[in-house]
Amino acid sequence: MSLNIFEYVNNLAVDLHFEGDIIFKQGDASNGRMYFVAEGELAVIRTIEGEPHELNRLTEGSFFGEMAILNHSSRTATIKVVSKKAKLGYLDEQIFMRIGKANPIFLYSLLKLVIQRIGTIEDTIEELLEEK
Repeated sequence: MSLNIFEYVNNLAVDLHFEGDIIFKQGDASNGRMYFVAEGELAVIRTIEGEPHELNRLTEGSFFGEMAILNHSSRTATIKVVSKKAKLGYLDEQIFMRIGKANPIFLYSLLKLVIQRIGTIEDTIEELLEEK
């Protein structure tokens, strides 16, 4: 699941991270940022019944942290860099809203991808719980 943010914005703030870096932890308060993977690979790790489980891998074109903008909730998973380095673009709510107003298809595309992601994550969690 990917969304090419660069179709909608030219100048996106970018951070460089390295293997083992934690972008944020499950339960952390939102910093109001949504991230886009420009380069590298990250693991999505969620603690379920006290045990950490890798739910997904994020690669170039993937995004994460959208709930921080959509409902200001705490982080629902831990995101960890697993490649040697990762370049992450990010935007805050103000930029997100500006993009959405100028390009409504961006919001529609994001919504479709979030719905797909929720279904995939629910299936993965169900499978993990059945393994116990």
